[in-house]
Amino acid sequence: MNAPSQLQQPQMYRVKDWMRTHLFNGTGNTILTVLVVLIAGFVLFTVIRFVFIDAEWSVVSVNKRLIFLGRYPKGEEWRLWPPLWAALGLIAAAWGTWSSLSRRDILWLLLAAVFILVFVAHGTEGLLFGGAVVLAAVLYAGVRLSGTDPTMRSRLRLAIIIGWIILLPGTIVIITAFDGVQPALWGGLMLNILLATFGIGFALPLGIALALARSSSLPVVKWFSTAIIEITRGGPLVAWLFIARFVLPAFLPDILNTDVIVNALIIVILFTGAYIAEIVRGGLQSVPPGQREAADALGLSGFNVTVFIILPQALKAVIPALVSQMISLWKDTTLFSILSFTDALGGAKAAFSQAQFVGRQKEALIFIGLIFWAGSFGMSRISRRIEKYLGVGSR
Repeated sequence: MNAPSQLQQPQMYRVKDWMRTHLFNGTGNTILTVLVVLIAGFVLFTVIRFVFIDAEWSVVSVNKRLIFLGRYPKGEEWRLWPPLWAALGLIAAAWGTWSSLSRRDILWLLLAAVFILVFVAHGTEGLLFGGAVVLAAVLYAGVRLSGTDPTMRSRLRLAIIIGWIILLPGTIVIITAFDGVQPALWGGLMLNILLATFGIGFALPLGIALALARSSSLPVVKWFSTAIIEITRGGPLVAWLFIARFVLPAFLPDILNTDVIVNALIIVILFTGAYIAEIVRGGLQSVPPGQREAADALGLSGFNVTVFIILPQALKAVIPALVSQMISLWKDTTLFSILSFTDALGGAKAAFSQAQFVGRQKEALIFIGLIFWAGSFGMSRISRRIEKYLGVGSR
């Protein structure tokens, strides 16, 4: 009769027993636990005192538009809302097709929405953002309810992919068409988001194509792709950005000279694509040769073998590295402030350079750091969910 209770006893630790076993089970461990608690308490106390007592966040609240939009013309903000609504809707629908929201996910999303509605978006902007959140919630719920059928789920995924493909060029059309806002006036966090989104959206297929070309048996194709990859990876991104701004226009004819931001975006896509190519090439090499041999034995064409058998396995194996490169690109968009672009970091610098906010650079920079951390953390969480859904690292 006592056997079941004895088996269940190790699973019913009380807090005191757990702490005695894991934190205070020896002199060295006890000293280390006390030191960690003291250091963590001091850091937490310092952060709370700075955020709620010492800091003056007026440098952020007064310059919100400068930080988020830079020199974007007033009265043209309406062009940004349709792409934002579409992007949030596609994200919610995509999430609903392959995963469900956990309580932790819901908590993080609620905290992000509350932060934006309380500190960033007010009035009409708050209503528009709230509408986007409601739309995303409705789409997520609708996809979860209607996506139980495998056929419907595959159709929804195809529709979402097509939606993303349309959204990228459609955003540029909405912003610039009909005497709209030209790239030279893009700025603030909007510029960072556009650079990262278009960089990832176009660099990923470019990197896959370069990786397949470098693995090709055709010497000309292989040498050409290898030259592009090695030359691009041979220099730092900031050097290529300087070349895009100051050197490239001098060598191009006037008919090919585009806006300086467009030139820089092309460099970002090429630079990121070169690194993604090497990541994907590593994934291609990790696929066992027997996979291709079995496909050849079944009489599949080389195209079908590569696209439907080899490439999916290769991409699945390198998802963590791909997401890491995307996070790196998201943070590297702040390099545009070095070239005098008014991105989010450039807007923060302009904010604390104002006479009334001299000496308040800590608040502005911490706010920018929090924004980029939130973006990186979100991509990392999405990556973890994708890895779990695809079974990366498990047999």
